[in-house]
Amino acid sequence: MRNKTSKRESPYKGVFRFAHEKKSQLLLAVVLSVLSSASGIVPYIAVAILLQKALENSLTMTWAILLPLIALCGYLLKHALYAKSTLCSHKAAYEIIKNIRMTIMKKMSKVSMGMIQSKSSGEFKQLIIDDAERLEGPLAHAIPEMTASTLVPIFVIIYLLTIDWRMALATIISAVLGNLVYYGMMFGRGEVMKEYMMSNANMNAAIVEYVNGMEVIKAFNQSASSMSRFQSSVLKVRDITTKWYQHCWPFMSISQALLPSSIIFVLPVGMALISGSMVSFDELIVCILLSMAIVGSLQTFTEFWENLAIISEVQPRIQALLDMDELPETVQPKRTDGADVSMKDVHFGYGDNEVIRGVSFTAKSGSVTALVGPSGSGKSTLAKLIARFWDVKAGAVLVGGVDIRELSLSDLTEKISYVSQDNFLFNMSLRDNIRIGKPDATNQEVEWAASQAGCDEFISRFPMGYDTDAGDAGTRLSGGERQRLAIARAILKNAPIVILDEATAFTDPENEDKLQRSIDRLTKGKTLIVIAHRLSTIMYADQILALEDGQVAALGTHEQLLFHSEIYQDMWEAHISTMDWSMNQEVIELC
Repeated sequence: MRNKTSKRESPYKGVFRFAHEKKSQLLLAVVLSVLSSASGIVPYIAVAILLQKALENSLTMTWAILLPLIALCGYLLKHALYAKSTLCSHKAAYEIIKNIRMTIMKKMSKVSMGMIQSKSSGEFKQLIIDDAERLEGPLAHAIPEMTASTLVPIFVIIYLLTIDWRMALATIISAVLGNLVYYGMMFGRGEVMKEYMMSNANMNAAIVEYVNGMEVIKAFNQSASSMSRFQSSVLKVRDITTKWYQHCWPFMSISQALLPSSIIFVLPVGMALISGSMVSFDELIVCILLSMAIVGSLQTFTEFWENLAIISEVQPRIQALLDMDELPETVQPKRTDGADVSMKDVHFGYGDNEVIRGVSFTAKSGSVTALVGPSGSGKSTLAKLIARFWDVKAGAVLVGGVDIRELSLSDLTEKISYVSQDNFLFNMSLRDNIRIGKPDATNQEVEWAASQAGCDEFISRFPMGYDTDAGDAGTRLSGGERQRLAIARAILKNAPIVILDEATAFTDPENEDKLQRSIDRLTKGKTLIVIAHRLSTIMYADQILALEDGQVAALGTHEQLLFHSEIYQDMWEAHISTMDWSMNQEVIELC
């Protein structure tokens, strides 16, 4: 549930929660930035003194040399302090961005797959990569520089007030007008940016989809323009961006013209005050130079409106993801050494669509349970409920006699090896892809698991063997080879419960036989739950659940179901017919 505190929390405070140990470095950046801005005024003060002494005919050679040196030192110190401040603030900013990304990824591991699948890959990419990156500027520059750009002008204005309040007022007129114009540009930004963020997320999703579907696009001789979603999403981002820039340019031009024009107001006011003998010529010179000295600081305020707006836009989006409901974990999790799996009157649905309706069964420790049924009957959903990718809507899933909701997620994960029909390879070596099953495994253990899953024969074809990058090999591996790598992960993990969700779906008959023997050998003594579309691979299962419309239509051994279950008989006859057709095709090809 969403935390009530997070609702009231300001976006800026919400971002700084991720600073952790870098808060002191961010504070140091602020101090250095203030000192940098203060040092930047030194040259103007030195020039003012130099002019005063020249006008008073009291300029000596010592002052003529010393004052320019002081001005030069102030100039160099300003840039040295600014560089150090920027270095500290960037380190803090990158740490905050890193912490945000790590927190998001940790959060995603705790929510249900339904939550994750409800968002497109483009949305996650937009948030974790693009939005997080947009925070770098505000964090690295806005915080320290805004503090400096506020404090230093305040001190200067206070000093000018001691000379004449009208001179102080004239000094800030251009800055106030320039910032008011710039701030006026921000009206309506919220709705535009919401539309931009949504459009950008759609474009990211379309790009990912386009790249992943490149094989289909090439096969059917299509181009990017033929994908209406891809083209329209790109054009949408272009149109929104162009429209916003067209809105911004008049405000930005007027603002940038007004901000540095302080002398337009200071000079006539100063001349009027001199004519009235209210200020001296020396004081006017000081006022003019100090007004020019703070122009840079006052100009940076226009950037702060933009930077603060970015934080206000991005942080709520990050917080919305972090506030997603997690799979609840009990405060005092139970433990179990058992490896039997049971379902007790389980109901589950995606939204309002119920797909599992009152399923009950028990897979005893060390037994083999097979789930079969037509597409959409709920086989994969049941497997994912056991692995707790989702929580059941009603009923219970038990492991070792304990409701999995009363086990810690880490304990449950350690007990289950899950191999799906969609096998994903990370962009790292084949060895490290297998090692995911056991991060501390030795090379010998990895290679042993690979050999047991029948991977070593095709891995040896690559010049770099197990060190081949999966990003390259993934395109050269068949579906069956990728499946065997995934099975090698499960073998290496050596969990007491193994779930194979059509893990042999794309394996050719020759390798399927090898793979089946290795699975039989290595899962001996474990609880094995198999989802299979080839019924010949599960003929010797201890029990077979025939599913239909999310319910258990029949349960028993292969022989029992052939005798009692009409749905299983139909499935078996269809399977045998397919095998006969394949054999006939092979005979025809041989002849």
